[in-house]
Amino acid sequence: MTFLALRQLFSRKRQTLLILLGISFGTMIYVLIAGIQLGFRKYILDELLNNTAHVLIQGQEDVINESSLTPRFFGEENLVKWISPPAGKRNESRLENYYGWSERLSRHPEVMAFSPRLSIKGLAAFKDARASIALTGVLPSRHVKVTQLENYMREGSFKDLQGASNKIILGSGLLETLGAKVNDTIMISSGIDEAKPYKIVGSIHFGNPASDDHAAFAHLKDAQALNKTPGRISEILVSLYDIDRSSELAHFWNYTSQDKVESWEEANASFMSMIKIQDVTRMIITLSILLVAGFGIYNVLSIMISQKHKEIAILRSIGYGPEKILQLFLVQGLLLGVTGGVLGLIMGFFLNLYFGSIDLGIEIGQGSSLIISYSPSIYITALSSACAASFIASYFPARKASELTPIEIIRSQ
Repeated sequence: MTFLALRQLFSRKRQTLLILLGISFGTMIYVLIAGIQLGFRKYILDELLNNTAHVLIQGQEDVINESSLTPRFFGEENLVKWISPPAGKRNESRLENYYGWSERLSRHPEVMAFSPRLSIKGLAAFKDARASIALTGVLPSRHVKVTQLENYMREGSFKDLQGASNKIILGSGLLETLGAKVNDTIMISSGIDEAKPYKIVGSIHFGNPASDDHAAFAHLKDAQALNKTPGRISEILVSLYDIDRSSELAHFWNYTSQDKVESWEEANASFMSMIKIQDVTRMIITLSILLVAGFGIYNVLSIMISQKHKEIAILRSIGYGPEKILQLFLVQGLLLGVTGGVLGLIMGFFLNLYFGSIDLGIEIGQGSSLIISYSPSIYITALSSACAASFIASYFPARKASELTPIEIIRSQ
């Protein structure tokens, strides 16, 4: 059966070559675009998770507004019109019961690790240079289990912050702004008390100027002492064994606590929307491949069947039943799909290698070239799409050919 299918395909080499190229280029384009999109998606997710976690627990902000103060001062029954409505916050957001959360998370079977954090604003000074900083106080041994910050260290190690002895890690852009380097001592102030000296023990580089120009990390106790808020925790970062459970657990904890609990998807909703748009685009490309390959195969087999009436009549007369004729043309379609799909995978793979080696001259993560994904799912999806399109497109002309009888073919001739 395969021999007959190949012989009929090779009898019309030009048409067979054209449909093979159509399937190959369609598959190649899918592999290329999916590789770039999934590579970019991985880069975005890594950037989102490098300084956060699967679940973020924060203290609720105590916001002052008109609706909350009117009943307290004037009662529920009085209608009051404020000339200047109250606004603002009563105090900084903080976790009221960190130790309760600590005990709860320590016992939870789905929690892999958690890390407390205190985020404050400050001012860094070195010689005559000044720069605003976003200082994050952490417990280094716990923080590296929850985030991927250790992978972004350019100099030193994140664990060098251990000991709570006024040591600090600065973003690479912040170091350039201050004109400082590792092992220098800078002055840090939170605006509450006099500036304190901190020794730079490391440099971290995210590849994102918004973070690199302001990021600073210190031991949690040093940050609390600088802010004059001993024991204060503003956030808890939670890492789970199964990241897909983050939304469900975040919703449950949010309902059972007064604190604000968000999954990493909720905290980065705009980025997740962009990723969903990319997924829809990739699906549209897949459907386009199916349509292009399907129409091409359908046209080739329809023409081939109309020109092979005599061969079909001979095959039917020597004992080939309708099932065998159907099988013959289905095999031809699958051969076209598999061969074109495999060629497309090979071309797409090498094209991804080429694009991934081009230096774009811009900083993307830890490099300056496109981040390409070589996930096996890309190649499996591409080949499956090509084969599915080939089978579906082959079935209709093959079924039409199987219904022909030798008498009908002779009469038509």
